[in-house]
Amino acid sequence: MNRHTDTRKREEEILELIIESYIDESRPISSGYLCQKHHLAYSPATVRNIMLELEQRGYISHIHTSSGRVPTKEGFKHYVENIDEEKVARNCPEAPNVYPSPETTIPAIIDDTLDALTSLSGYASLVAVSGPDARIFFKGMRFILEQPEFEDVHRLRNIFYLLEEKMDVLQTLLLGYIDDKVRIIIGDDIGCSEFSDCSLVVSGLQEKDITVALSILGPMRMNYIRSISCLRLVTRQLKAIVEEIL
Repeated sequence: MNRHTDTRKREEEILELIIESYIDESRPISSGYLCQKHHLAYSPATVRNIMLELEQRGYISHIHTSSGRVPTKEGFKHYVENIDEEKVARNCPEAPNVYPSPETTIPAIIDDTLDALTSLSGYASLVAVSGPDARIFFKGMRFILEQPEFEDVHRLRNIFYLLEEKMDVLQTLLLGYIDDKVRIIIGDDIGCSEFSDCSLVVSGLQEKDITVALSILGPMRMNYIRSISCLRLVTRQLKAIVEEIL
C-alpha cells in the first residue's frame, strides 16, 4: 500500500468514527475522544492533522470555539455512499413478524407498516400509496420532538407545516423515489426546504396497479445503518404480503 492510499484509508476511518460518534453523542467530537474511545493506533496529534484535512475537504466543521468537529452535509453524503454492507447486515433486527394480524385490508397493512418502521428505527415513518386512493400516512412524530436538533421551534414548525399543508408535495416526492434499492436523501437534496435539516431513507415496491413508498424520517444525524436494515426488513415483508393479497 503506497503512502497516498494509506493516508486516504486513515481519513476514511477517522471520518467514519467522527460521524458514528456524533450520531451516538450528538455533540462535537474531538481527537482526544476518538483516541480514548476507540483505542486508535495513532496519537491525538495525528488524528488532529487528519481532522484538519477532512475539514479542508468540507466533510467536517468547527462549532463555535469547541475543539471538536461535527459532520457537514457533504460529510454525511460521503459516509452514506460508502456504508459497509457488513455493518448493515450485522445490525439487521431479528426478523419480527411485521404483519401479525390476520387482516389483509390495505388500511390495516399500512398501519402495521408504520408501526414497524417507527418502533424498529426509533424515527418517524411515512408511507405513500398511489392508485385510486392515493394518500400519504405518517406516524411517530414524537421521535422528531426527542431529537436535540429540533429544540429550535422554527425548525420544528417547518416540518409540521410541510406535513400539514404540503402533503401532495411530499407524496409526489416519495413516490418519485420508488426503487427496490434503499435510497438516502440528505438535507436540501430532499427538495423541500422544510426538511433541510433532515434525512429520508426511502424504499418501495410496485405490484400491479399499486405503488407504495416507505420512508424513515429523521435528523441528518440519524443512524443510517439501523434505518437501512429496518427499511429492508419491512419492505421485504410488505412485498410478500402484497403479492399474496393482489
